[in-house]
Amino acid sequence: MNKPGLPTRIMLGLISLGLLAILGASLKYRLEGHPLVTHVAVPQGTTATAPASQNQGMNAMAEAMSNDPDQTVLLGLMQKLQNNPNDPETLLELSDLFMRRGDLDQAENFINRAAVASPSDARPPFYLGVLLERRGDYVKAASSLERALGMKDIPEARFSLAILLIYRLDDKAAGKAQLETLLASPGLNADLKALAETELKKL
Repeated sequence: MNKPGLPTRIMLGLISLGLLAILGASLKYRLEGHPLVTHVAVPQGTTATAPASQNQGMNAMAEAMSNDPDQTVLLGLMQKLQNNPNDPETLLELSDLFMRRGDLDQAENFINRAAVASPSDARPPFYLGVLLERRGDYVKAASSLERALGMKDIPEARFSLAILLIYRLDDKAAGKAQLETLLASPGLNADLKALAETELKKL
């Protein structure tokens, strides 16, 4: 266990090193409904093995994080989640991070937790639709995107649904209708508008 009076930054360094070791071995944690941070904390009554030198430990942490900036982001999100395990913003940020890293199982875990924490939020089904598309489950992906759009008109979700219909489900008519609805949306982002117009011209 940490000695009394150990500076906070060193404590965070040790926690970070534990996190990096775990992530280096595997990102597929077994959360079983518990906050992510519980898998890095040292259990009560056990002793954490300190590095040979505190300076060496801090240097190793800094080097690892500079090589992979996501580690720093992940540590910050874990700390936020420890303070509020049901914060949908943090849960969705974690799902996005794990999705970008290719850990779809972990991303889905956080999406599902966000959906439970905020049932009226359209973003969890939107994120789930994107995840299911990446898994190749196109019918369920479309259904999830449609559910998100039924809750809130999210332009990115509508564009994702249009592309899914056109290129994965071979329903160009339905995809075209989604693109036309998207282009009629007020205040549409210029980049997304350009993408939609480009896809519409191909049909």
